Amino acid sequence: MLAAGVLLLAPVAALAGLYQAQQMEVGAALELNANGTFRYQLDYGAVSEHAEGRWTSEGGAVRLTTEPRPKSPRFELVRDDPAPPGEIFLQLESPGLGNGFRMQALATDFMSKEQRLVETDTDGRVEADGRSITALELLVPVYGTPAGRFVLDPRHGHRLRLRFHANDLTTADFEREPLETGRNGLVLKRYDTEIRFMRVGP
Repeated sequence: MLAAGVLLLAPVAALAGLYQAQQMEVGAALELNANGTFRYQLDYGAVSEHAEGRWTSEGGAVRLTTEPRPKSPRFELVRDDPAPPGEIFLQLESPGLGNGFRMQALATDFMSKEQRLVETDTDGRVEADGRSITALELLVPVYGTPAGRFVLDPRHGHRLRLRFHANDLTTADFEREPLETGRNGLVLKRYDTEIRFMRVGP
C-alpha cells in the first residue's frame, strides 16, 4: 500500500511549483501546491480573473477545479416593452456596465432555429439583418460567457430593460480545466489564445 501511495504522489510532487507566463501582453501566474491545491491569476487585455481550488494530474494534463464554485454573473429581465415589428432594443439599468457600448448575444433565428452572434449599436438596437429572432442569450461583456437567455415573440418587437448582476464575475469557473504538460511547461487554452506557463520556482 505504501509503495502504491508513493507512485500516486510522484507525478503531483514533480509538477508542484510556481509557474508564470512569459508572453507579451499576458500577465499570468499559477501556483500548484503539493497538497493538491492551486492559485491562479490572469490579466490579458481587458480580462482580469483569478481562481483557487484543487488540481490533479492525469492523462498528460493538469486539471483545475475551482473551489468553492463561484456564482455566475447573470442578466435579469426587468421589463419587456413593445417595439416596432422586427426591432429589438437592449437597455441596461445597472451601474458598473453603463450604456453606450455594443452588447453581444447569441440569437436564435425564427426560420432556421440556428444560433448566430449578434450585437447592438451604441443606441442598444440589435443588428438582426432583418431576421426574426425568437430568443437571445446575452453574453457578458469582455468575458463573452452566457449569462441569461430570454425567449421573444417574433410577432412584434421588443424593448428589453435589463439589470446586470456581476456576482463572482472575476473568478474563473474551472471544472477539470485541462492544461497540457510538456517540456516547455503548462499550456492553458483560454480567451482564444494559448497561455504558456513556465516554471519559475519550487
